[in-house]
Amino acid sequence: MKVFTLLRTLVMCFLYPFYLSVTSLTFIGCNYLFSSRSLDNRIIKYWGGITCWMFGVSVQVQGLENVPSGGCLFVFNHTSFFDIFSMSAAFPGFRFGAKKELFQIPFFGPAMSRAGVLVIDRADRREVYKVYDNNREKILRGEKFALAPEGTRQNAEILAPFKTGPFIFAIGAKAPIVPVIIKNANAVMPKKSWLPNWDAWHRTIHIQVLPAISTEAETFETRHDLQKKVYNVMKDYFTVCQV
Repeated sequence: MKVFTLLRTLVMCFLYPFYLSVTSLTFIGCNYLFSSRSLDNRIIKYWGGITCWMFGVSVQVQGLENVPSGGCLFVFNHTSFFDIFSMSAAFPGFRFGAKKELFQIPFFGPAMSRAGVLVIDRADRREVYKVYDNNREKILRGEKFALAPEGTRQNAEILAPFKTGPFIFAIGAKAPIVPVIIKNANAVMPKKSWLPNWDAWHRTIHIQVLPAISTEAETFETRHDLQKKVYNVMKDYFTVCQV
């Protein structure tokens, strides 16, 4: 069976750059022509869903009723590129943060820029805070964003210590923070792997959306307390936490 799954993965890895290019160009064209947020969201949803389907991945979600109707910040544990694919397939329209190197990918980078994806320069904290400052108004207008407070992908399904930046972003916009627990994405495509789901014909990524945590009463001075509060809410879902 592993021979067939490996073959499937190799074929899809060969096809994926073409699929990504076509999807990115479609997004850019539709964004220029129609400037429709709902159409943009639909294309992103299909991008994530078809990516999962290509590699034999399904997504199960619990707790969608916890997603606020207005602007918010999703914070999720990060172990795999499939975190974003699965969330994009399952959630209502949101924009994520991506390291600046990804914006150099032909077609995909310009598509992310047109979509409003946040540029995260992990080498320059001041630039990251500028990005947060420039996007706070969008949350106030009802947009949703997703950031990984651990800062980078983890090598195992653990909960690593959080960075402060996402919480400063949420406090500045008075946006509710929605914790998101993602399980099994690491099995699909762990960090440093380039072959998604090569050893299993099908896997399921499980996503659980926890109740939103208000930031209305929070200030810059209480950011660390808020960070700890969100961490403590999420840590119960993991057997290993690096605190």
